Amino acid sequence: MTITQRPQVTAILCDLDDCLYQNHEMQYNVAENIRHYMAEHLSIDVDTVAELCADLYLNYGTTLAGLVASGYKVDYEDWHARVHGSLPYETYLHPDPALRSLLDSIPLPKWVFTNADAKHAARCLDLLGLSSCFQGVISFEEVMAEAAQQGMVHHGCPVVCKPNRQAFDIAMQLAGGLQPGTTLWLDDSARNITTGHRLGLYSVLVGRTGVACPSDQQIRSMHDLPAALPWLWQGQQPPCGIAAAAAPEGDESALPLKAAIGKPSSGKVHAKASCTDDETIEAVYAAT
Repeated sequence: MTITQRPQVTAILCDLDDCLYQNHEMQYNVAENIRHYMAEHLSIDVDTVAELCADLYLNYGTTLAGLVASGYKVDYEDWHARVHGSLPYETYLHPDPALRSLLDSIPLPKWVFTNADAKHAARCLDLLGLSSCFQGVISFEEVMAEAAQQGMVHHGCPVVCKPNRQAFDIAMQLAGGLQPGTTLWLDDSARNITTGHRLGLYSVLVGRTGVACPSDQQIRSMHDLPAALPWLWQGQQPPCGIAAAAAPEGDESALPLKAAIGKPSSGKVHAKASCTDDETIEAVYAAT
């Protein structure tokens, strides 16, 4: 179906990590903490941890979701405490007054929608100086609690998270009943942007351009919003028909993996991780 005119955007959903800020060293340490947890607390062979981590991330949305779906018993609070709680946040994150001014100048309500835990989100936003820019944070705990209440958490889908479309439905409900067609969605993950785009959100990939994924816009940084989306400040309708450019063959920027995955120590990628971004999102998007 071709959309000839879009309604005016009335609210914004925004990812947190690698979107509101970008710090590769921090995400590398998160990856190290994840691999350490898998080896030390789940007794997974250290030589296979990196490949399994990438495999689970690609096929389930997050490594945590993949571990639980694969039958591993994980205490969510302990996982988040060990993966995020030990990070030296003050070393990695600092106030971003320019982004704060930019967000405050957009005359629309805004929510953070993240797969991370609430404590991590609060710490990041506080250090960035962005806490007051958002009406609220929709985190792992909130999504899981609502999913459980609605009967969405079951053996086939024990963890509800992005890019699962049910996580998006829950996030929009928790943000006061947002409608896809009037919501702007910002995320650094091609898979998460694909889900949002297919649900009808005006979807902007942040952090990379030239990525072959369904999206309405692609920008290098949140600081590029005024140039890319001037209509946000003008109370106008977003333009239609913007096609995302295909990534050049072999361009590593097109990979959907976050820095938190890291690269397998063997230098090889697990066979399942070689599937295209579109194939992966189809599998997760269709999950019920």
